[in-house]
Amino acid sequence: MSVAISRASAVPLHLQIRRSLEDDIASGRLGPGARLPTEEEYARQFGVSIAPVRQALLDLASAGLVTRQKGRGTFVREQRIEEEIDLLTSFTDSLRRRGVSMHMQVIERARVPADNEVAGALGVRAGTRVVHLQRLAWIAEEPVAILDAWLPAAQFGRLADFDDFDAGRSLYATLESEFGVRLGLARSRIEVGRTTEEEARLLRLGEGSTLVRIASVTQDNVGRIVEAAWVLYRADRFVFTMTSLRGSDGGETVRTNRAGRA
Repeated sequence: MSVAISRASAVPLHLQIRRSLEDDIASGRLGPGARLPTEEEYARQFGVSIAPVRQALLDLASAGLVTRQKGRGTFVREQRIEEEIDLLTSFTDSLRRRGVSMHMQVIERARVPADNEVAGALGVRAGTRVVHLQRLAWIAEEPVAILDAWLPAAQFGRLADFDDFDAGRSLYATLESEFGVRLGLARSRIEVGRTTEEEARLLRLGEGSTLVRIASVTQDNVGRIVEAAWVLYRADRFVFTMTSLRGSDGGETVRTNRAGRA
């Protein structure tokens, strides 16, 4: 506790507590990933009831300074990941190069019939068999992104048999090493949305929390569609950048960058 709490002050107790905790976070006394004391422990330290402590922690969570995990406690939020990477770069490889501790959890790995949206993206008929690989990306023991990849089973059916995506196998590296695919082009649509109930459950967020959604169609180097992907990023954990380059003819080329796909 870095700032004394005064009951005589005109400043509400919860705001005084919040400022004290903000000072601890800003100074590094509470570093990224640190677990905060419980509400009861803070109430004893500050000599107040639980109500102003709870409000202060809720305010800090709303400000993005801490994350509250049911059954685990309240933690200082890790810094957001800011990286300028080509759309065809592997999510797993890019984070490993930066030394970011992460792991992947496979939610589904199966051959399934394509629904209308997936079929349209892949350029096949609805009901065509496709491989669905859905993974949950974790950084510092916190789920941060949902990665959905759909690939034609006629060419890539064996992907459903690889059982080590949990161990960090890269999808793009596998396409190259096992199937001889060299990626050539990715077209993507980026939008901001809100979590559904299932997305919120997987990402440990409140339903309706803000997400960045990126829908992509990837082609190989001869123009064949090999993947349709939907990636959902927690908006509080990633920063996205865009680079514009002026060509020799005076025209402008825009390259959109983000934290890669796996």
